[in-house]
Amino acid sequence: MKWGAMFILPVACAAAQVTGVDPEARIGFGSINAADVKTYLSYLASDALQGRETSYPGEKLAAAYIAGQFRSFGLRPMGDSGSYLQHYGVEILRPDDSSAITVTNGFEQSRFTWGKGVIAFGARDTTVSGNVVCVGYMDNRPPEGEPVPAGTVVLLFAGSRQGAAPEGSALRRLIGFGRHDRGALATLILADDTGAVSFPRVIEQMASAGVGRGRMVLKGESSTPSRSGGLTFFISPAVGEAILKSSGVTLREARRMAAEDSIFRPMNLDPVTVTITERTATEERRAENVVGMIEGSDPVLKNDVVVFSAHFDHLGVGAGGAIYHGADDNGSGTSMVIELAHAFAQNPMKPRCSLLFLAVSGEEKGLLGSEYYTSHPAVPLERTVADFNTDMIGRMDSAHQARGSGPYTYLIGSDKISTELDSIVQAADRESNNIGLDYTYDNDRDPNQFYRRSDHYNFARHGVPIAFFFTGVHADYHRPTDTVDKILFDRIVKIGQVVYYAGWKTANAGGLLPRNVTSNEYRDTSPPRGQ
Repeated sequence: MKWGAMFILPVACAAAQVTGVDPEARIGFGSINAADVKTYLSYLASDALQGRETSYPGEKLAAAYIAGQFRSFGLRPMGDSGSYLQHYGVEILRPDDSSAITVTNGFEQSRFTWGKGVIAFGARDTTVSGNVVCVGYMDNRPPEGEPVPAGTVVLLFAGSRQGAAPEGSALRRLIGFGRHDRGALATLILADDTGAVSFPRVIEQMASAGVGRGRMVLKGESSTPSRSGGLTFFISPAVGEAILKSSGVTLREARRMAAEDSIFRPMNLDPVTVTITERTATEERRAENVVGMIEGSDPVLKNDVVVFSAHFDHLGVGAGGAIYHGADDNGSGTSMVIELAHAFAQNPMKPRCSLLFLAVSGEEKGLLGSEYYTSHPAVPLERTVADFNTDMIGRMDSAHQARGSGPYTYLIGSDKISTELDSIVQAADRESNNIGLDYTYDNDRDPNQFYRRSDHYNFARHGVPIAFFFTGVHADYHRPTDTVDKILFDRIVKIGQVVYYAGWKTANAGGLLPRNVTSNEYRDTSPPRGQ
């Protein structure tokens, strides 16, 4: 809270330094400060919240805390039964001991059990069987007119033809970003022989992150394919060798052939068949989003809403007891959404459109909370002007550290649905803090696919203009060492003020923005891929 002279002087000084900001917005703009953000974040990333894993006690404590902040600011509750909480059901699916993969090569069969040769990525209670087609690496493409035959099992090498993955992205190499072969029964992602994406190392990483607790889906989705668009499994080199045994090509040779050219003709490994059997145990749990609103000042435009979103969940506690604090991911973005709600609440003039502040859980499980919200919105999506999403805005990545960059943010997606939104964000930055807006990842062909990996994507899938603010991954990404002491609070404030002013300008722009981009992949309605 800010009181008396301690409040008035900092706000006056801040407002005096941002003469380009609309005078009616300056009090809220200037009130955004590092002390507030640090207070919120210090609680959210504390040991008491045990890593805020979706549906577990720490996540519920975080939701109650955020709701309490919204209540103290006077926001209108927009959750269930007049509360700030929007509850939703989830199911946790765990493979049992009968799950296995069987490779049949003529009369010879090899059976590999769960955890000893194969790991499920979003599988379900099912049995599938089919011939195998090797498609090379994730960035290989088949010759034009030669798609992977429908009904086959795809064998895919982890990573790209160039080899090493960027920092903090080892596990993400396994999810198949950039490669989804339509019509495939299943995808088998083959481990590297050594290194971060070798089978033993991935087993270790998944166990330490608590992934062994099972896959979480929205209630009712346990009978549907995985959220990445099909059944996806991670297999050891031993499984790969068994599949290739009768092909006349060794695993090393197949990798070499795929690495030599981006165009790779799929290798039909007939007569090899793979049978995948997974039996799952299901546990039902409940999770929650937090939703509050500030009503707009225009009697007509207040029916439209500008959303400020962030996910407050993280990875919980690892198998060894290590807490995944998630200070940057995404305590930083959540703390800024709380501070934005505070800033707009105390600004004397309200913008014309209403403002909705949305803290979602389930992002680390596959964008579940935002998917539920966009299917059950507090304000209809056709009345949603834009979504401003903040995820990991508290650190610097190695590229900007090497350049000694001042405050910056990667800006992603602001031009994919409405070019007017991108213009508004640029103007808001230019008229206020003039931080660096970096469009490096605003590229449909970016192998990281950040556009599809945070909660704004569920809004974009429904045609809502979005702007995603993000400062990049770092060595502590998805590790217990992502702690409050490493957060750059002064930089968060600069970014948050730009988001505040971009939201202000958007909410005063006269209602819904033109959806004027039609030749872009934003209309891809494939499921979100999550972090």
